[in-house]
Amino acid sequence: MHRLSIRLIVAFMIVFMLASAAPGVNMFPLEPPDTSSPRATLQSFIHYSDTFYEAMRAPEENSYEMQESLERAVRCFDLSQVAPSIAKDVGLESVLRMREILDRIPLPDLEDVPDKKEVKKQNVVKWRIPHTELMIGKIEEGSRHGAFLFTFGTVDNLDEYYAEVQHLPYKDGAAQGIYEEYIYSSGWLIPDGFIGNLPSWMKRGYLGQALWQWAGLILTIVLGGLLLWPLLVWHRNWKNRESRSAWRLIRLTFPLSAMGLCFIIEYVINTQVNITGRVLTATTMGIEAVFFLFAAWAILVCGNIVMHGIITSQHIKEEALDADVIKLVCRLVSFGLVFALFYKAGSYFGLPVTAVFASAGIAGVAVALAARETLANFFGGVSIFLDRPFRAGDYIVLDSGERGEVKAVGMRSTRLQTRDDVLITIPNSVITSVKIVNQSKPQQDFRVRIKIGVAYSSDLQRVEEVLEEVAQQNAMVMKNPSPRVRLRTFGDFSINFDLLVWASRPHDRGRLTHELSKAIFYRFKEEGIEIPFPQWDIHMRPGKEDSEK
Repeated sequence: MHRLSIRLIVAFMIVFMLASAAPGVNMFPLEPPDTSSPRATLQSFIHYSDTFYEAMRAPEENSYEMQESLERAVRCFDLSQVAPSIAKDVGLESVLRMREILDRIPLPDLEDVPDKKEVKKQNVVKWRIPHTELMIGKIEEGSRHGAFLFTFGTVDNLDEYYAEVQHLPYKDGAAQGIYEEYIYSSGWLIPDGFIGNLPSWMKRGYLGQALWQWAGLILTIVLGGLLLWPLLVWHRNWKNRESRSAWRLIRLTFPLSAMGLCFIIEYVINTQVNITGRVLTATTMGIEAVFFLFAAWAILVCGNIVMHGIITSQHIKEEALDADVIKLVCRLVSFGLVFALFYKAGSYFGLPVTAVFASAGIAGVAVALAARETLANFFGGVSIFLDRPFRAGDYIVLDSGERGEVKAVGMRSTRLQTRDDVLITIPNSVITSVKIVNQSKPQQDFRVRIKIGVAYSSDLQRVEEVLEEVAQQNAMVMKNPSPRVRLRTFGDFSINFDLLVWASRPHDRGRLTHELSKAIFYRFKEEGIEIPFPQWDIHMRPGKEDSEK
């Protein structure tokens, strides 16, 4: 048998697609192999593997019949516990190994193998080929419930069984050397003459691989790893030179390039160097694990790109709660996609992901109980987002007396900068449970009240005119609404007025109060208007004792 046949096997198992039906093929495309009993399974495997070998030996290779026969032979094995990532390769190698073993050992007469009637009569669930550990067992659950297949334990140990019988001679009529030709062959990228000209010691097998294949495996992985470094350097250079645009798509170049590199490395190792067996299993799962890590990286980077793009395009302040909510939603979506990716990857690798995530859920409950204060702050941030009692830039007064500008509203805390330029960080669980006065709402205009008292001898009309003039002369006082003067009370020592003016923002209250108070003092002094201070007149009356003297 020539090398082209082996390459066809590999190609068929990689792409796993059916060729066009060839003329003269008498096979029903949807007919499964008969696995109703140990006898039927053994017969089916021998029949379809024979058909596969005959199609390979034919002068004109019948690709359709080869593929159909190979698929049916693979269906005689229990691959339910094999990771989907390597199921195709394991299936192909199991067919070749099992056929190599059966071509070397004596098989019982088919009349001695339990058929469907004996299975039902004797309730047979397992049957072992005499003098071997090759077991055919009944599947108790799953989509193939009731079928008799070569057990997973048999599949898992076929390489050891093959090594034990490899020295035995072939039986008459057996196709010889197919498996060794398959595992030691190369792909189309490696010329036949190159392998043929290698020294004999490079063609010796070790752990199921020729030494040249080991060298090719190591060289491919090393070169792939070395290629990651210039990719990373190139990515960093482009990232540093990128424009400050909203959508920074250049950040996706490195993880996507690394994913493509993983795909190329796996293709070269699997189809060109043609690594097989447990070495292929370990290598494939390792490379695909790295692939999924880079895929998770790409998802997180993509989430950040979308997040910054939305915030920038809508001109949202970075410190505003809206920005925090957009960040939270984008990150939750990103982590949700990463979670789904790892869940799918776990199933792809055959890991018990349901049990792992169930354990993680129990651990999550414990973490949530330990972090209840953090969760309270988080839900406090959600409450602020929904109720909107204040936003970044508003001036608020807390129940405890602190007053200042809201600098940032996060999902855990709110930061308040006072007029003393002191930054106060308040947990959201606290700020949502106290009384808050928002001096910037419902209007940004802020009313400033100046209290002033004048003597009872003052001209009240002139007092009112002077106060209005002082207010109108100050540039910080808004023209609309206009300043107002109100007589409030007749005090014990003075007649009390309020000067009411409006500032364009709460920030100006302190400065405006200072300027108006100072201006009022000088104008009253010029106008001769007295600002009284508290005083008492004490009248001394002689008492009874003083009068007797």
